[in-house]
Amino acid sequence: MSLLQTVVQHPSEAPATSHADSKILLEGNPLLEKWAHVASGNDKIKVGVMTCEPSVNRSVKKGFFEFCYIIEGLIELTEDGGEPVTYKAGDTFLMQEGFAGTWRTIEKYKKVYVCVYD
Repeated sequence: MSLLQTVVQHPSEAPATSHADSKILLEGNPLLEKWAHVASGNDKIKVGVMTCEPSVNRSVKKGFFEFCYIIEGLIELTEDGGEPVTYKAGDTFLMQEGFAGTWRTIEKYKKVYVCVYD
């Protein structure tokens, strides 16, 4: 097995689909599509591609941080006590461990994500 892996931004295979967890959902009932590409380090690092339809949910990073690259769409993140920040296709951001706030999907997004767990 090669130690070099490509994260395909537009996978041709069918994604795993689900709906957002009702415990964190504030508005909507978005369909999630996920192509998990690799998990390594005893599942301490997860990399994949994901889409989500317009909705609003709580986002809490407890025990891990997440790096995102937005391929398509438009989102707005508001850290608790902070001002909204908008991200669109081509933008990247990092939510540090301990981040807590609101994730608003304005236009269906597709992202590449990297999550690193404690």
